[in-house]
Amino acid sequence: MPGERTPALRGATARGFTLIEILVVLVIIAVMTGAALYRITVTGIDRGLDLEGDRLCDVLQAATQQSGLEGRDLGLRFLPDHYEVLAYSGFTNTWGPVPEDRTYASHGLPDGVHLALELEGKRVLLKVPEDQDPVVPQVIVSAAGDTSTYRVSFTREGTDHEFRVEGVSDGTLKVTRPGSSP
Repeated sequence: MPGERTPALRGATARGFTLIEILVVLVIIAVMTGAALYRITVTGIDRGLDLEGDRLCDVLQAATQQSGLEGRDLGLRFLPDHYEVLAYSGFTNTWGPVPEDRTYASHGLPDGVHLALELEGKRVLLKVPEDQDPVVPQVIVSAAGDTSTYRVSFTREGTDHEFRVEGVSDGTLKVTRPGSSP
């Protein structure tokens, strides 16, 4: 009859997910999607490689300018997982870190990013130095404005993306970003 209440089923268990469980899954999906989009945007550009390449370009340009202004030679030392700028000391005839300048401090590469170096068209094997190995840069920026001819490539593991910085002997840089033609 109309207006009568139907009795609730006793002992029946509810099936399905709670609101909290659904929200937790949505948050996990959002975080994973955000992390993926941060690395590679919708247009296919790898922003992490762009940041690393742009940072290296900034360091190289600053080193070229500072070398010319101060009249001292600077150099870049590339290792498998980081790079650093060194200054030459004519008094001790050695290369060492540039004191009190964070721009030139050792810079580690993010996980999954690899670095390759070519000098005058020949690939250089980057290895972790032994304690007795002398500290010597592979790329030299002279006070006269000349540099070594080199190519530094950043690649991301698992992709074919590559950010390339080529240094010409007159100190100019040629940059090739991921997805652009050389």
